[in-house]
Amino acid sequence: MSEIKPFRAVIYNKDRIKDLSKVISPPYDIISDTLQDKLYRLSPHNIVRLILGKIDPSDSAGDNRYTRAVREFDDWRRSGIMVRDQKDAIYVYSQSYKKSGKAVEQIGFLALFGLTGSMILPHENTLAAPKKDRLELMRATKANLEPIFVLYGDKKHALTGLLKTAQRQSKPFIDVVYENVRHRAWRVDDSAAIKKILSLASKKEMFIADGHHRFEVAKMFNEEAKTKDSGYMMIYFVEADEKMLTVLPAHRIIKDAGGLTEKEMLEKLEPFFRIKKAATLTAMMSALEKKKNIHTFGMYAGGKNFYVLELKDEKALDRAIADKPSEWKHLDVSILHLFIFQRVLGIRDEDDNIEFVKDPAAAVSAVKSGKFESAFFLNPTRPAQVIEIAKLGKRMPRKATYFYPKPLSGLIINKFD
Repeated sequence: MSEIKPFRAVIYNKDRIKDLSKVISPPYDIISDTLQDKLYRLSPHNIVRLILGKIDPSDSAGDNRYTRAVREFDDWRRSGIMVRDQKDAIYVYSQSYKKSGKAVEQIGFLALFGLTGSMILPHENTLAAPKKDRLELMRATKANLEPIFVLYGDKKHALTGLLKTAQRQSKPFIDVVYENVRHRAWRVDDSAAIKKILSLASKKEMFIADGHHRFEVAKMFNEEAKTKDSGYMMIYFVEADEKMLTVLPAHRIIKDAGGLTEKEMLEKLEPFFRIKKAATLTAMMSALEKKKNIHTFGMYAGGKNFYVLELKDEKALDRAIADKPSEWKHLDVSILHLFIFQRVLGIRDEDDNIEFVKDPAAAVSAVKSGKFESAFFLNPTRPAQVIEIAKLGKRMPRKATYFYPKPLSGLIINKFD
């Protein structure tokens, strides 16, 4: 059983912040430099100033993005820009959006999760640099400024039913639209209702969807601080129901393809893939969608044509990737990295050579600009595959998943006492 408990959230004060859309942001790890500048301009109280403050060339040990974050955070709370709830609560959080033209509501709740004696299964590896950055921020602010996103299994949908009941019993205290997604939150501070929800949630098997670095950092900070509050992490819990979850692919753009021309790439790929030309990006992406249950990829190398690559024989994977379980090596993202990049094309599979892009058109533009030599496109990993790999105790290749929509930053904060 997991230990999950309510808390008193720090939130923006509606009396001082009239337009919440100006002070919230996406999670820190998907904020580009351009978006960071935009968020800074939107408001002097935008949450980006805490979660991803700007770096200045004159930064020092006494004045840097982390010290500025804690000064801003303290000042906002002293001046009433942010306030703290008076009662312990859990926070039902709903994100409503369109998926293939249909209305979808992703609903979960925020609460604190005990870091010792409880278990959440990961599915991705982490890197040292992001963990160092997030640890410095947590040391400075002594807060969970952003939740991590966790899935739980519940085939009977009992917990989601309780959350929807809580929705109907009051009006949301947060209701804001951000990038075509409606975000709403409700306080649940009735002790009986809290007990009922958390008693059910504590028995569920849990898996990290998004926030692996932040989760590991929370455990690292707790080892340092060893306080009552440091032993808990703010989490957004959502049922692993594919009807309300969306996972987007992260397409790959390649800086250096090892000198391979488009023709040479195709010649190397032809023994393993059925290759068809597509006249346009739209046609290529449509072909991928139609063959989403077959190992199919897209490729663009800067010429006039797009290419659809369909794996001919899955046994080739068994021969090429012998040291991984079948479930792992048959993931599209694994095939792309270990088979296509490393074994077939010999492309250097490092972060300084491969970047990740959600928008297919942006990937094509990057190649046309000359800054990248080729782009590869893939279908998204399914939530069930994330859970399957996590249960095996394995980690997926980096950027294997992009869960959408992500919980917004700035709506609810957990400040350590």
